[in-house]
Amino acid sequence: MAKKDEVLKHKELGKVVVKQDNRDDGQKLKDFIKENISSMLGSDGEPDLGKIRDILGLSSLNGYELKFPGKGIANALYSAPIYKELKNIDENKSNKINENFIIKGDNLDALKILAKGYTNKIKMIYIDPPYNTMNNDFIYNDNFRADFDAIARISGLIDESGNKSKNLEEMERIFKGTRTHSAWLCFMYPRLKLARDLLKDDGVIFISIDDNEQANLKLLCDEIFGEENFVACLSIENNPKGRKNSDFISVNNEYALIYAKNIKETANFLPIVEKDKTKMLKDKKGYYSTGQRVLVGNSSNNIVEDFNSEKNYFVYYEENKNLLEIRQEKDNIDDLDLIKKGYKKYCSLNDNGVIIENTYTISKFLNLYKEDNLIFNGATIYEKDRSLYKQQKSLIQSTKQWDLKTESAGFVDGKFDLKNIFSMPKNINFIKMLIKMVNLSKDDIILDFFAGSGTTAHAVMAQNLDDNGNRKFILIQLDEKITIEGKTGKAKQVAQNAINFCKNELKSSKPNISDITIERVKRAKKALNSQMEFSVYEMTDEPDIDVEENLFGVRLEKNTLDLVTNMLLKSGNEISGKNIECVIENRLYKVGNDYFVLDLLQKDDKELFKVLDKDRNGNVYADIYINCDIEVWLNFYAKFKERLRIL
Repeated sequence: MAKKDEVLKHKELGKVVVKQDNRDDGQKLKDFIKENISSMLGSDGEPDLGKIRDILGLSSLNGYELKFPGKGIANALYSAPIYKELKNIDENKSNKINENFIIKGDNLDALKILAKGYTNKIKMIYIDPPYNTMNNDFIYNDNFRADFDAIARISGLIDESGNKSKNLEEMERIFKGTRTHSAWLCFMYPRLKLARDLLKDDGVIFISIDDNEQANLKLLCDEIFGEENFVACLSIENNPKGRKNSDFISVNNEYALIYAKNIKETANFLPIVEKDKTKMLKDKKGYYSTGQRVLVGNSSNNIVEDFNSEKNYFVYYEENKNLLEIRQEKDNIDDLDLIKKGYKKYCSLNDNGVIIENTYTISKFLNLYKEDNLIFNGATIYEKDRSLYKQQKSLIQSTKQWDLKTESAGFVDGKFDLKNIFSMPKNINFIKMLIKMVNLSKDDIILDFFAGSGTTAHAVMAQNLDDNGNRKFILIQLDEKITIEGKTGKAKQVAQNAINFCKNELKSSKPNISDITIERVKRAKKALNSQMEFSVYEMTDEPDIDVEENLFGVRLEKNTLDLVTNMLLKSGNEISGKNIECVIENRLYKVGNDYFVLDLLQKDDKELFKVLDKDRNGNVYADIYINCDIEVWLNFYAKFKERLRIL
């Protein structure tokens, strides 16, 4: 049927004339939906098949999921193998692997390297990923990665001649900028899946985010971590004055999404916002405030039906002598004797005067009494709340203890003024607050794979000094070029200051964000007088295997410490806290009970064979790229094949 505006009544001919329409049926349907049924449109303004199915009542009853273009390739990027290694670039190298370290490079690659040795070993992850501001391109271009190209070829999105399909061209258009939610979700998806793998069973992840992607990130995390492992979405007041970037609302907060790896394994969080002591009471044991009602007036408790219940009892208390008696209704009590002696009777009643159960069992009540944790006030008994902290479950505000304001996030050390060279750095107190909230043990590992200005490392060092802890940090930061291109106003000036600082103070020929990350951690360590040492790594490609050369000499250029570090990771060991013993310099090293063989070039290798023969407790690891003589290798393989593990 022709639309009304396409129908012209031609009076002279006395008939209906219909405009000729050359559109195909598909385009006609799309245009009709756009003009008449907006509820069938997706966020990009195009018809959404899912919404169309919903309206037609054809949706599956198998639940819901977050769908976005490119999700399949994003998932494939998570699963694709990694052919990268760590290379130590410390200025002063020593034959030591530090427990704390910073990795320069793409965090997708770095997370895969860490997964080899740190799966199920990270207790806390904090990340502050790039927000989707809808006006800048991503720095992380996943569609330019070699593995992206390989996946596209395997899946038929690129043919044998190298021609891209229309689907791939559309996908790349989506990936190129932050103007779409799909691009941001594709970017986060594989990284969050790797983060989940790294977390211990009782581990927790915190993700800072703003309004632009908070809702989508929640759905994405529900899928990756499981909706049942959602802990909370904290609102963090970090700009009390409010930002002047909206015509409607002056936003003064951001969010922190919190997920557990397995919420059944995760310990309860500690409350972290200190109470005002001037409003608290004090006894010989310290400060306290009035907690929940234990007896009287709690109308939400159940009406007593079982007189034998441990929660059905009357309390008699003589204040002057601090005497307590407890009796149950089943005892057919006659309380006149106690009343005459000056005891006051306490029992729980609802609004209608009916006896209801008390809050605690008799044994719990008696324990509170013995510990001097009860308040007898009028006709009510309260519990003393001795916690000096109170967790605010939805809004975390700045307090005297935790100053979370962005303007307080600067760190100054000589010519290093963080706020002048880094836009919106996170506050060290915010990260310390999260560490304290999770109640991390003093040896846990904290990971931040969007390290930015290095606040997380600074916070870990500071918290360790506060409570004599030995927590470790791992930071990952892209070696992102600092540029003033596209920036205006204050942001442009901050970027220019950063470039000048990197060139003039750090003598960096190509200023990038990781320069600032590393320098901030160095200066924070010095300012705190912390004894925590850390290493810096960049990522390099694994060497190609040259079969014709029988793998001879392919590792000659490699640093010994780097070899041991990468072999440890590949063997499933974290490098944190490992004591590496040099058995034969540059050739054989021992970690725990295991041996790591770096060189098999010497034909007369009695010393190495003798050591491995004498100690047969652990495994013997050899790199697939090992320097070796073929005859020695065959002899070595035959002798130790039962213990030998090729990495």
